[in-house]
Amino acid sequence: TSQNHPNKTKNMADEDEEIMGDTGEEDVVDEYTEVSEQGYCGRIGNSFKGILIGILLFFGSGAFLFWNEGRSAKRYASLKQGSKVSIAVKNDKVLSVNDGKLVVVSGYATTDETLRDAMFGVEKTNALQLRRDAEMYQWVEDKDTRTEKKAGGKTVTKTTYSYDKEWSSVAIDSGEFHRSSGHQNPGEILYESNKWTAADAKIGAFDLPSSEVERIYDWERFPVVPTTNTSKLPSHAQVWNGGFYIGKDPFYPQIGDIKLTYSVVLPTDITLVAQQRGNTFFPFTTKNGGTIDLLKTGILTKEEMFQAAKDENKLATWILRLVGIIVMYFGVSLVLDPLVVFSDVLPFWGDIVQIGVNIISGIVALVVSFVVIAIAWIFYRPIFAIGLLILSGGLIVLAFFLKKKKKEGKSVEENPTEESSLIV
Repeated sequence: TSQNHPNKTKNMADEDEEIMGDTGEEDVVDEYTEVSEQGYCGRIGNSFKGILIGILLFFGSGAFLFWNEGRSAKRYASLKQGSKVSIAVKNDKVLSVNDGKLVVVSGYATTDETLRDAMFGVEKTNALQLRRDAEMYQWVEDKDTRTEKKAGGKTVTKTTYSYDKEWSSVAIDSGEFHRSSGHQNPGEILYESNKWTAADAKIGAFDLPSSEVERIYDWERFPVVPTTNTSKLPSHAQVWNGGFYIGKDPFYPQIGDIKLTYSVVLPTDITLVAQQRGNTFFPFTTKNGGTIDLLKTGILTKEEMFQAAKDENKLATWILRLVGIIVMYFGVSLVLDPLVVFSDVLPFWGDIVQIGVNIISGIVALVVSFVVIAIAWIFYRPIFAIGLLILSGGLIVLAFFLKKKKKEGKSVEENPTEESSLIV
């Protein structure tokens, strides 16, 4: 069962505010609370349904962790091969002898091209990239949910929906709002974000493909100035704050108003590791089917480029491991959730069981995740994994031997021999 409690009176919520909707037809409550209850039997039924989801999450996260170790090992092998076969070349001359090889090229990436946004008459010469960022003033919905356990195992959930106006770079579908009346957004952003990339960029004597230019992320703000050709501007558009404002008044924005800003990537130093084909570059395919196509801003050495790539691979591996462990934790929690629900007949006892379930879920997730990772290492890195197993086994034997020796020494101290007693 559920009940709506709009916060219309001061004694319920003094801070709530009623404002006129954009249509001007009626007052709209910008915040209201919905109260719902779920009975004990309903909660038990949902918890058992959650077991299936939990099992899927558990095995799915295990498969994900196994895949991640394979991905990491494959990437490591690709980078290891690349660091061995790659050669550093100068950018002032294209040598056919290097065709098909993995090369490391550094230099100044530049272009003579002029990029332009024809719709608004904005252009920039010698720009590698030009970007238009669009934001629209829209209604946004925020939901705050709080659940309280009651005696007998039922729960009472209070959900507060609040609505505010914000600038957003994506169109927000007000039809998905819990209460869309008076909070309607335009269906789409009329002038969307866009990007233009130089098709004729170079690094020395080499052509730089657009796919590589797009990976140069040194963006900087490009303020526009009032254009002399105002016929290119859409209606209600004006130059404002280094960009364009499409609406009546930028100081009093209305729903549907749009503001546009521009950014550019100017010529800069880069270092590229890729396969040379003629006078341009393509991703290099390694023996295991991986690819190497590295690009960073600045003048870097071959060793620095590959070390950075290896560090990025390690970081990605640990992030994905953490994701897998967390997903497995939630999977185990869902499987054990019926225990919590059964115990919620007495809320305080249910809270205690919940703590125990959280601990058990965490332990199981960690142990199983590490076992899966270990098995994956044996599968993908057998030599390294076997070496670790031998080392681990040696440490365990050493620890056992030292513990045994210490115990024997202690036994001798506590029970001196007959000869030593006579001497004393």
